[in-house]
Amino acid sequence: MNPVPLAALHAVLTAAVIFAAPRAVRTAAWTAGTLWVGACAVAGLLSGSVLGAALGLAGALIPFLLTKAFGPHAWLPLVLLLNGHPLALLAARLFASLPSEARADARPKVVAVALLAAAAAALLAYAQTRPRRVLLGLIASQSALILAGLTGANAGAVAGALAVWQTAAVAVTMMACVCAGLAARVGPALDRPGYLGLAAAAPRLAVFCLIAAFALGDLPLTMGFPAAELLLRGLLEDGLAGLALPVIAALNAFVALRMTARLFWGRASDETRDMPDALPRERWTLSAGLLFLLFGGLLPSALLP
Repeated sequence: MNPVPLAALHAVLTAAVIFAAPRAVRTAAWTAGTLWVGACAVAGLLSGSVLGAALGLAGALIPFLLTKAFGPHAWLPLVLLLNGHPLALLAARLFASLPSEARADARPKVVAVALLAAAAAALLAYAQTRPRRVLLGLIASQSALILAGLTGANAGAVAGALAVWQTAAVAVTMMACVCAGLAARVGPALDRPGYLGLAAAAPRLAVFCLIAAFALGDLPLTMGFPAAELLLRGLLEDGLAGLALPVIAALNAFVALRMTARLFWGRASDETRDMPDALPRERWTLSAGLLFLLFGGLLPSALLP
């Protein structure tokens, strides 16, 4: 696989997360730590080796071990790190380093376990109510799907995995930026159960989050639809385990859309009714992501491998 497009995309997402983050979050230490996390993830991707992937992951974890680097806002850089799918990358490179006969024997089991892990992560995300935990569960599910494709026996499965990688990275980053902006506006109210009705005050943020959820759920007219189709075709060439992919995709779609509905549907409370909608830096960042996902859905051959 060619890691350059993925590395370039991750570098852009790193800049986007920093640019769109609320001003109260963007301290000097937080910004430096986020840049370090993004640089380590990019280095791990470009290394092309098992050791490079392992060192990139280890280096990216350093700021999280220094509690003062991110303070209480460590979840956004964590989403950025996991959006680079370092564990899937490391596992795929370890798998590729095995002898050809060992790979052939282990491939069906690895694909089946990866799909099972994707379903389990989606179910765990379904059991969560806090948006941040839902996003982490969705990332884990997408990462397992990517691993299933990267360990496939044909080029179609690998291409599908790379397409899902790009889609998930952009969509989850958009949803994370929306959640970070909402958290800065409403504080702990974001984690309350029930419908928050934030669309009344922030319709633009609602639209951005909804399109990202559509793409993450592989719905038509978004980049997620052709990406999932490409992955499905590749996995079905290796065996019937790929039949589980539509079920997992449907579960991810339900989880992502349910989180969006919980945030934006319903009647707004007095404390959220007058909050501001998307700020200029948020609009620019989220609009770029939205155009990427829609362009990839309408003209998939221009972006997908």
